[in-house]
Amino acid sequence: MLFIKVFSTTVITLIISLKALFSQMSALNYEISSLVRPNWEYESFWAIPRIGETKPIVAISLLAGKNTVNVRCLDLEYLEIEKTFKPKTKLEREFLHKIMCKSINRAVKNTNGLDQLILKIGMDEVGLRFDFLNGWIEIVQIPEPPQPDEEMDGMGSGLDLHQQNT
Repeated sequence: MLFIKVFSTTVITLIISLKALFSQMSALNYEISSLVRPNWEYESFWAIPRIGETKPIVAISLLAGKNTVNVRCLDLEYLEIEKTFKPKTKLEREFLHKIMCKSINRAVKNTNGLDQLILKIGMDEVGLRFDFLNGWIEIVQIPEPPQPDEEMDGMGSGLDLHQQNT
């Protein structure tokens, strides 16, 4: 009987904590979207077919000692990393990613108060997913960079192979 009471109390506490965390994340997403949206030209992308399927992720951090925001477009950055060990790697709609990245970069650089919000979150680097269809920005976990396969480790990187062949 005691076990059931402890278990049910733990489950109820967990559910309440998850609801609070979810509402806090939703509030932060709303605050970030509201700050950036006036400077973000997401509506100009609406004529592009399947624009809602492409949601670039960027990593935003503050430069040390400055109130300047640094933006890294992870899809493009990780593509370049992956090309070092898989030279034929392609990113679907790469040109669109480049244009979106420029738009995001411009919007973030022109947004006042974003640096204060990043400080408020308390993380060194924040991952954001930009939805160009809805104009919504969502905090996400920054994905791990691509790693070479085990079989590629034995062969060396694509650059090593290229240097050996020349």
